[in-house]
Order: sequence, then structure tokens, then C-alpha cells
Amino acid sequence: MKRTFLMMGFAWLVLAFFMTGCNSMKQLQKDVIETAVTGYVSPEQLESVNGTVHFSYTVRFAPKQFEKKMILKITPKVQYGNQMMNLQPIFLQGEKVKGNSYPVVSYKQGTSFTRKMSFQFKPGMEKAVLWADIEAVHADKSFTLSPVVLNKNGIKVWKQPAFTLNGVNFVPAMTETFVEDVPATAVGLVSGYVLFPLGEATISQAQQNSAVMAQAVKAMEKVLADKNAKITNMFIYVSNSPEGAERLNNNLVNSRLAAAKSFFEKDLKLADTPMARNPKFVVQQTVSENWNGLYMLLENSNISNKDQIVKELKNASNATVRNKVIDSYIAKVPELRDVILPVLRRADFYVFYTVPTAVAEEVQLTYYVPQLMERTPAVTAQTHWQLLNDLAVMAIDQKEYAKAKKLLEAAIALKQDATVNNNLGVVHALQGHKKEAASYFDKAKIRKEARYNMGLILMQNGEYAKAIPYLKDQPDINLAFSQLMNNDNRAALDTFHKIKMRNALDYYLMAVAAARMKDPKEMATALQKAVQMQPDLKKWAATDISFYPYKGDPVYMQIIK
Repeated sequence: MKRTFLMMGFAWLVLAFFMTGCNSMKQLQKDVIETAVTGYVSPEQLESVNGTVHFSYTVRFAPKQFEKKMILKITPKVQYGNQMMNLQPIFLQGEKVKGNSYPVVSYKQGTSFTRKMSFQFKPGMEKAVLWADIEAVHADKSFTLSPVVLNKNGIKVWKQPAFTLNGVNFVPAMTETFVEDVPATAVGLVSGYVLFPLGEATISQAQQNSAVMAQAVKAMEKVLADKNAKITNMFIYVSNSPEGAERLNNNLVNSRLAAAKSFFEKDLKLADTPMARNPKFVVQQTVSENWNGLYMLLENSNISNKDQIVKELKNASNATVRNKVIDSYIAKVPELRDVILPVLRRADFYVFYTVPTAVAEEVQLTYYVPQLMERTPAVTAQTHWQLLNDLAVMAIDQKEYAKAKKLLEAAIALKQDATVNNNLGVVHALQGHKKEAASYFDKAKIRKEARYNMGLILMQNGEYAKAIPYLKDQPDINLAFSQLMNNDNRAALDTFHKIKMRNALDYYLMAVAAARMKDPKEMATALQKAVQMQPDLKKWAATDISFYPYKGDPVYMQIIK
């Protein structure tokens, strides 16, 4: 069947056809096109809800308007950009048409006809035009009429916004050896060190006035002046180098500890304070022959035969043989004698302090840890896994993830502990390595922090049902979000009632939960708070599928206008 579309010059085509003498077709053209077929579409504003557009299309024919032997085909179409979607055609027939069973339009009484229609929304249809292609058939003749526009308001899309929570915080864990029951975000640290001469326990004037100690004193003054800060512990680590003059002095490490403790407390203005008088204030560790520190420094050095030196030392059959090996290399490798071994003759201090969590969120904690800036940050404490872990927590807080990972890997080599595994998981998670992070969290699930962190990984992977049990131990916005995304709307609303609301998105998500629970009062209260804090959320709320049932509610309409 040949089809001719006429958007212009329509009258000439009509005239050419009606010269055949078919007055009924002429009447059809005049009335049906201009009035009946255009009809109306309801609603006037087409809407996509859950990806589907539903509407009703109504045409009305007046008495004696539809010829008795006429068949009319109306094909609604959706045009968007350069794309076209044909909808199901509508066929109508006059009362004397035989051989078909289409809806009949009465000639004398006229007829109103409504068809409910729907189609799937496609990207780009926001500015779509709905129009109809019309074709009339009478006996053995057919005529294609001009298309008519049914609706040009476009399509409003109701959808679920792609919510993402910003600032998802994984929780590192302190060992609680030095600071008990204090969240990592509320722990501060000031640290420093001095070096000793070979075989001596005296601290030279140069070391007392070193740049490291001067900076440590300034940092400690800041902590002491902070009324919210509470100094909890001092850890002192003392090491001897594993060479002849050091090995022969059995009391050397203890003498160095006494000298370092006295100097650090005095220089940092901690002497004679109530905390310093507490016998548990200072936690100490000594290493009389720091072989492990030597191995680490050698491995990171530029000495050409460093691997051979380490191999010979580790493979020595006994201490006497090992001592002879190191003494022989000291005599012939200047860098070993002048650079590496002096670094092992030292005393380090680490002063931990806390600030209440609520205050810590507003106050920048003081961190001064020069050891973390050294080429081998773990060397001063590599035999103490708890300290390595707690230093890693400090590094995590400062976003120094590479340093934190190195410290934690040294700690885990010393002890397979849940706290260290949790923190390794945190480092991997913060670096985007979700698979590795989940593996470490699983190993550490005895700790509540690790269970919570596992929940965060599952949440980020979109596995909300699995995440919920892990997050329940520490209810917060992440639990509420996971419950909401899992359509546990009642549970989500209950969680929102329990947690501290921090930002506009928190209130918006609470409004979504209330809307789904058909609680208009709580929905309106939460949504109003959200848009007051962040006005651009009105755009989300105006098309959020969760609020679709409230589109005629005056309170909701007032909030989003």
C-alpha cells in the first residue's frame, strides 16, 4: 500500500482524492483530522515510572461523523532525536464494515473511544514528541492523512537516584598495648630519638640539641598546652649495634635506657608530672644486639655485596662464628662501619596521647614521628609488633599508606594477629584492593573493627544483604544505607532513629525510607531538613521514584518547588 505523508500542501491531496465523488471521505477528512483523531492524551505530562510510560489515548466522534463503511487506522509513534518507536495501532470501523471485528463507531450516535497504552522508556525520550500516523480505508480505496501531534511535553522520568556514600571510613585498630579503648582517630603521637657513641651510654650535646629533638620539644609543647589532650603512655626503645665493643658491655643497653629516660622526660617537660610518676607510664624494650635491624639496613643499602653479607650472617652456625663474620666485614666495608652500625646505637621515644572523639573531629591532632621519614622506618622497633602496628595506624591517619603497609608487613611477620590483619585490610581497602582487603578482614573477624570493615567492602560491592550482619555491631549511616538498598525499609528507618545524622544526604535517605513506609509526616520532616541543608537535592526529590506516590501531596510539592 503506497503511503504519502503530507505536512504541507495538505488541501491538494485531499482535493485529488475527493474528486472521486466520495463525500463521506471528505467529511471524514474535515472532522476526524481537525477534531476527533487528535483527541487527547492523559496525563498531559507523560511520566516514566520504573522504566515504563503509561497513558490513555481518547478520541471522540460526533453523530454522523464516522462513515458507515469506513476503517480508520491510528498508529501512535514516539519520536526522540532521530529515533522512532511505533506503538500498537488502533483500528476503528464503521457499523456497516464486514469481515472485521474492530471497535465500531456508531454513525447516528457517535462514539468515544479510549485505549490504555504503554511503552518502555529509552534514553533520550525526555524531550520526545508523541504523534499519530492516520490512514483511512473505504471499500477498495485508501488514503493516508497528515500526522497529528498528540503530546509534545516530553517525558518526566521518575527514577531511583544512584546513591553513593562519600567518605566511607574503614576503621584501623590500635593494639591497646599503649593506649586502651581509644579509637584510632583520637590518638596522637610525638616521637624522636638520640644516637649514642660506640660502646658508651652518654648523650652528646649535639644529640641533645639535634633538629629531631628540637622539633619533638615543640610538638610536645603544643600537646601540653591543649586542654583536651591526655598523655597516656611513653614507649622507650633502646638498641645496641651487634659489634665487638657493644657486645662486650653487658650493662650497656640498661645504662642507655636509664640515660635516655632521664633525658627524654626532662627535655619534653614530662619530669615530675603525675603521669611520669606512674610506674606504668613508661613501657620499655631493649635489644642488646640488634641483628634484625642490621639485616634490614643492609637490605636497603647500596653496598654491592649486601646479599652475601646477610646470607653469611644468617647461615652462621653459632654466635661466635656470626660475630667473627660481622667483625671481618666491619674492617673492610667503610659504609657498614660509618653509616649503618651507628644508626643502631640509639634510643627512641614514642609519647601517645588522646583527644575525646567529639573533639578530635574538630581539632587537628599533633603527629611528629621522624622515624617514619627514615629510609628504614621499622628498624628502631622491628622486634616489637605492637608498636609497629600502632605506628602504622598513625601513618594510615596521615594517608601514608605505603609506609603503613611496610610497618604492618613487618609486624605480621613477627606475629599473626587479628589487629594487624585488620589494619592490612584497611590499607588495601584504601588503595582500592577490595579482594585483598576482604581476605585480611576475614582473617581478623574476631575483632569488631574487622567485621565492620568487611561490611563496608560488601556494601561497596553492592552485596547489601551480606553487608548488613557485619555492620549491625556498629550501627551508623552505612548500616542504614545498606538496609535501604536491600529494601529493608522498616529496619532502615529504625536505624536512622538511632544514629547521629551528619549531613543532608543522611536526612534525604531517611526521607526515602519514610516515604517507602508510607509515613508522610516523617518523610516531609526529613526531606525538608535535607533540602534546607543542600537545596540542589530538590532536583533529586522531584523525580525520585520513592516520592512518586506523593506527587500530588501539597506538602511534598511545596518542598520541591
